Amino acid sequence: MKRAMLGTVLSAMMLATLAIETIAVAAKPNVLFIMADDLNTALSGYGHPQCKTPNLDKLAKTGVSFTRAYCQYPICGPSRASIMTGQYPEKNGVLDNGGKVKKDRITLPRLFRDNGYWVGRVGKIYHLGVPGEVMGGLSASDHAPSWDYVYNLHAMESLTPGKAEDLTGEDSTSKYPELREEWKRRKPGVKKLMIPGNHQGSDQVVVETADDNCLLADGMSADRAIELLRERAVDKKPFFLGVGFLRPHTPYVAPAKDFAQYDYREMKAPSVAEYATADIPAQAKGKDMQPDRTKRRKIRRGYYGSVSYMDRMLGRVLDELDRLGLRENTIIVFVSDHGYLLGEHNAWAKSKLWEESTRVPLIISAPGQSASAVECDHFVELVDLYPTVVELAGLPADTGTQGLSLAELLNTPQAVSGRQDAFIQVEGGYGLRSGKWAYMWYPATKKYEEGFMLFDMDKDPKQIRNLAANPEHAETRERLHQRLVERKESAKN
Repeated sequence: MKRAMLGTVLSAMMLATLAIETIAVAAKPNVLFIMADDLNTALSGYGHPQCKTPNLDKLAKTGVSFTRAYCQYPICGPSRASIMTGQYPEKNGVLDNGGKVKKDRITLPRLFRDNGYWVGRVGKIYHLGVPGEVMGGLSASDHAPSWDYVYNLHAMESLTPGKAEDLTGEDSTSKYPELREEWKRRKPGVKKLMIPGNHQGSDQVVVETADDNCLLADGMSADRAIELLRERAVDKKPFFLGVGFLRPHTPYVAPAKDFAQYDYREMKAPSVAEYATADIPAQAKGKDMQPDRTKRRKIRRGYYGSVSYMDRMLGRVLDELDRLGLRENTIIVFVSDHGYLLGEHNAWAKSKLWEESTRVPLIISAPGQSASAVECDHFVELVDLYPTVVELAGLPADTGTQGLSLAELLNTPQAVSGRQDAFIQVEGGYGLRSGKWAYMWYPATKKYEEGFMLFDMDKDPKQIRNLAANPEHAETRERLHQRLVERKESAKN
């Protein structure tokens, strides 16, 4: 009798243990990590009066929007490597678009893969040359150990049939018919196809397509992401899915209906005179490209139309996540690799320390977080995303990361943050955002003299009046310089 009772008790305990383990496995939160390309904070949810992003606004209502998030290096390769490794560029060694993350590095997706997750990539997560590698169906800088599955884009980009306009001053579109035929002849995954005039997203070509049925990169990414979500809903495997949209990176290729929301004549574009200041270091100045007023407005329309198209494709993915019943158990991160200059400071594209080039949108929505539809104005660095997602998922921390978790801020956005400033670097320069101050330092080189910039962001958010040489702010400049040097050295270790 006692043996029978003991057997019954042991059986019950074993069943209970199995049930607990089953619940624990089922409760593993999924991760949907979405990254845009060259997206600055000119979004409706960030207070922009013209650019329309209804799906990002909808996502923000379920999470926390971080209003002072900064990339660590405002070009694609270093920034994306920094996000995926949780390390500063000087630490992980990726300091340009030709660099690659070391194969033995435990990246953010690889950590999830090592902990039993299905891990996939759609589109651009690590650096991907746009448009060349996209047109060639390549991804030369990818980190293979990060993924169980990869989907490389093979799209026509600026060669996509439609109404094309080159706003850079050179009519490259005359070469498109010939290049389009070459694209059709080539097999994907062999060689990239280059378009004249493109360098780090500096070309300003707008292509308006007739509808969504063309081979548009972000539409392809949304389609494949939806297919993969449906597969995970069936097999019930916990997943980490990275979805990398290309837009608004140039060329500005999108359906005509997305551009139709914007009249270029109504675009608020800065003039050359507005930023014509003499006390700016040479390293901070823009390139020679200075389009006229009309082209500046058309470029802005192209950028906003591309943003709205990306936002629409994002909405498709998020709607499917809801429809499949996966939303309640999925951590969603939306971020851009860096910002983008649209003529501010008479500069274009990225790779500068200016606010428009370094500040990015960041929205996090996670199961169980108590804060939603709120903004957090603490300083955030993109190296913080790695430890944040790891903590939210309950995985063991990686001691090799240099970021600080933001998990606490998802419940109490105004709690005291461990990060009191944000550190940024570019080739030949370093930046610090601290309190109301923006400070930049360009060490002397054989080509350039040493340069400094100091801006009061409360009084001068456009960064027009450089206070670095003002004796009234000498103490502030010295204090910030010492802090910047400290951050520069600590970023290496």
